[in-house]
Amino acid sequence: MKAIFCGLLLFLAVAGPGRAQDHYDPAKALSSEELFLKQYNNKRVFTKAGERYLALDASPMLGAFHRYRYFPGDQIRFKVKGVPQRMRKEIYTVTDSSFTFSYVNQLERRMEVEEILLGDIQKIKTFRRIPWVTEGSAILPLAGLIFIGADFFNKGLDGQRFTTDAKTLAIGGALAATGFICYKFSFSSVKINGHNRIKVLKTY
Repeated sequence: MKAIFCGLLLFLAVAGPGRAQDHYDPAKALSSEELFLKQYNNKRVFTKAGERYLALDASPMLGAFHRYRYFPGDQIRFKVKGVPQRMRKEIYTVTDSSFTFSYVNQLERRMEVEEILLGDIQKIKTFRRIPWVTEGSAILPLAGLIFIGADFFNKGLDGQRFTTDAKTLAIGGALAATGFICYKFSFSSVKINGHNRIKVLKTY
């Protein structure tokens, strides 16, 4: 009886998804642009073809090639050559060799637009959601802190509170360090060079 029940569950698991799949219809096939929007869950609607956007092609030493896209209205974090601080701006427009952002001139009380040449960009701060890894960048450091705190405030093997030991610190530190590594994988600074390039592409 148990074998029959297990076999029935296996049949439902295999046959169910197969019946739920739609038959391929060439008329309903998505274009490459629609596939991109569906994959990245981008809610932006393109009203015309030929709209420019920034494309960052990153080829890291460890890991696979990845393309990051930045459209007008998106936030971009970058560093310009010769400027010590990192900038975080909302893209206003994109040209063939630059992009602009707008800001309020407090002295003259008017809106102004500043242009950033692509050739002047030194680094770009990127974000890439990786299942489990991105979540781990926030959860693991918190878990390490809770683990150390629980040992510190509760009675341990020695029967005393407000004490901890090297083993607890090592485990908590390892959790925090793993979370930091996960953060670096999800939020990385890409240096513009021969391997990592930023360019302008157009929708179609």
